[in-house]
Amino acid sequence: MRLHSLEVTAFGPFAETITVDFDQLSEAGLFLLTGPTGAGKTSVLDAVCFALYGDVPGDRGSARRLRSDQAAPDTRPRVALEATLSGRRFRIVRSPSWERPKKRGTGTTTEQASVSIAERTDGEWVTHSTRLDETGHLVTRLVGMNLGQFTQVAMLPQGRFQAFLRARSEERHQLLQQLFRTGRFEDVEKWLRDRRLALRKQAEAADAVVADLVSRVCEATGAEAPEADVPAWAEGLRAHATARAQETATAAADAARREAAARASVEAARTLTEQRGRLDAARAEHTRLLDAADEHAAHRARLTDARRAAGVVPLHRVAVAARRAHSAARSAVTATDRETLEQTLASAVDEAARIRALQPRVQRLRSVRAETVRLERRAVELTTAGDRARAEAREHVVTLTAQLAAAEAAHLAARQATLDLRERAIGLREQRVTGMAAEIAAGLVVGGSCPVCGSCEHPHKAVASHDAPDEATEKAAQREADDAAVAEFAHKDEVRALTDALAAARERVDAVPAEIATEAVAVAASLDALATEAEALALELAEYDEERLAGCRAAEQEARAALTALDRLAAAQTALADAEAALTVATLEAGFDSGDDALAAALDQQQYDQLDRHVREHDRRLAAVVAVLDEPGADEVAAAVLPDLSALTATHAAALDALGSARAQAARWTSTAERLGSLVSELARALADGAPLREELALVTNLASFVEGKSADNALQMRLSAYVLAYRLTQVVAAANARLCGMSDQRYSLEHTGRRGAGETRGGLSLLVRDDWSGEARDPATLSGGETFVVSLALALGLADVVTQEAGGADLDTLFVDEGFGSLDADTLDDVMDTLDSLRDGGRVVGVVSHVAEMRDRIPTQLAVRKSRHGSTVVISR
Repeated sequence: MRLHSLEVTAFGPFAETITVDFDQLSEAGLFLLTGPTGAGKTSVLDAVCFALYGDVPGDRGSARRLRSDQAAPDTRPRVALEATLSGRRFRIVRSPSWERPKKRGTGTTTEQASVSIAERTDGEWVTHSTRLDETGHLVTRLVGMNLGQFTQVAMLPQGRFQAFLRARSEERHQLLQQLFRTGRFEDVEKWLRDRRLALRKQAEAADAVVADLVSRVCEATGAEAPEADVPAWAEGLRAHATARAQETATAAADAARREAAARASVEAARTLTEQRGRLDAARAEHTRLLDAADEHAAHRARLTDARRAAGVVPLHRVAVAARRAHSAARSAVTATDRETLEQTLASAVDEAARIRALQPRVQRLRSVRAETVRLERRAVELTTAGDRARAEAREHVVTLTAQLAAAEAAHLAARQATLDLRERAIGLREQRVTGMAAEIAAGLVVGGSCPVCGSCEHPHKAVASHDAPDEATEKAAQREADDAAVAEFAHKDEVRALTDALAAARERVDAVPAEIATEAVAVAASLDALATEAEALALELAEYDEERLAGCRAAEQEARAALTALDRLAAAQTALADAEAALTVATLEAGFDSGDDALAAALDQQQYDQLDRHVREHDRRLAAVVAVLDEPGADEVAAAVLPDLSALTATHAAALDALGSARAQAARWTSTAERLGSLVSELARALADGAPLREELALVTNLASFVEGKSADNALQMRLSAYVLAYRLTQVVAAANARLCGMSDQRYSLEHTGRRGAGETRGGLSLLVRDDWSGEARDPATLSGGETFVVSLALALGLADVVTQEAGGADLDTLFVDEGFGSLDADTLDDVMDTLDSLRDGGRVVGVVSHVAEMRDRIPTQLAVRKSRHGSTVVISR
């Protein structure tokens, strides 16, 4: 990697755009980046890192404050870097996210970070990507290392390599792991640790399953858990339960046979007893039924008579109802002359029709009279409205007359004011024209020509009087006159409008409104027509009488009622004759001498149903007892001796209890044997499944303990990842000693030791400094400030060499070393400078960051950073 140019805008301390030509600095091979503290020396390196990786190293990256506070509010922060990466020329332009002012309104809005990377191809820039992630992957691949490796290899940071020298093993472990990407070995440690925990959980779960099964076996048998040989213990319990299940099953079968024999004896005795009781009850019932035979025959005859009378009773009811209807119809008849009644009805109907024909004219006469009243009222209203309109017109004339007088007076006053102001404006104009020479003279300057005569000499310039008007006074007077003219014109328009309104109002004083007059004429015409129509209708209705119409209607109703009564009487006589004839026929057909006899034999429905049920129940019971008495074997049952049913029942109950107890014992042992069979099988499987887990757990536990450096077999108590990094650290120490030897005048060298340092729990990555003058190795913390810088620089350069090789031999043609030279004496500084000068071999460019004055004398090619209140700037000097 070789840097060519850097352009920075509104970034860090650089408020405006600064440009760094690295090609010019690279010609010397070694250049100094100098400037006062806080000027922005390190910010130049930050800009390079940000252009490549979109971030800055160290604590400055966590601050997330990259934009210059001194830049203009709308200036976008921007870094552009041209560099050769993997032999190809690239231009990378980046902007961090920043808060810019809103284009509309107040406040700010967030502008997101952006990037573009382009390659120089055939003389033109070809853009490869504008995405942050794609650009990051591409740069990392081209450079051959990530940001952490880059800042340890290409930019040895301020104070960071001294921290690496004095770090504890765990801190050095983290840094080396990041640089050499050996996280996979920590992943192995983590996998073994996680695997151990997972296996422990699985083994504990398997043990819990076994313990649960043992507990369930104990619960099923009441036995205590064994201390050893669980399978044999469980198998013995299952065998014992199986044997007891077989024994109790045999005893239960014997008890079942005994209970069946006792139950059969009880059932036979109960059957014989029930048959004897049924037969005795049938004999007693048969005797009782035969004793009631005469009563039963009388009931049957009574039912027969009731059935014959049932057909006569409804006809008797019809005849009684017909007699009642005939009597009522006869009492309702008031006249028997049908012909006279019909003539009276016809006369009343005709007279009522004639009178009803006049009713529409009666309604019309009423409507005419109502409309006449309404129109007369409207005529009065119209007369009142006309009077009111004329009064309002007179009041309006008075009002307009007063308004016109006031408007005329205002117009006269405005006209006079306009004349006065115009005269004043004319007077001021004349005064200004008279004093124009003085006004022109006031504008003359020494050496300037006169606009009138053209002369450049002005010996006697005119002088204006103290009250002479100027141009502003004249224009103000003219404006006042123009405003007065406008006001006068407005007053004149108002007088004209009031004059026209007053003339119109005077015309309305003596006139009635046209709409009122038109409606009044129409109302008068309507009243005349209605009066004529009312007179004609009154003549037509001279014979109309409401009381005469009511009498006709009453006579009509009475005639119709009398005719209806005659019709009902005739119908009742016919119905009575038919009912009497039907009753006589039905009585004779039923075998009764008269209707009264039939009624005496009849029963109501409830009595009939009750008697019928009694007769049928007697017949049914008699048939049932006869059937029982005629059953086969009835005689043998009657002659048999009855057994002792109570004793047989007690014997069966005892056998049944014995059977229940035997079956309960058999069921309990059978269930126990089955459950133990299942539990023992599950227990055997659980023990078999848990055995490999326990074996693997023991193996993984031992291996994880060894890999983590906690096992007694690990003499150095060194983790696997530390062991791998120890080999890398050995390489770093070898590379560092190659330079430390020259920088320390053959005195110091670094040693890597696997032993734990003071206060450390694990070893593997400790460093010692060997002093060849004393022959002793000591802790790096005992070095002086200058010695610490030299050893740390050598270690950082060695680390850079090894990381470069680890990254695939990345081509790093540009290297920066940041600060620390102020702590060196002159001789040591010479040795360090010789070492840095040797880094230029092969075309490498080395940039030294320092503000030490002696460094400015030693390194002529310099990039100076200057600070000011308005932001820092850069200057290249050679």
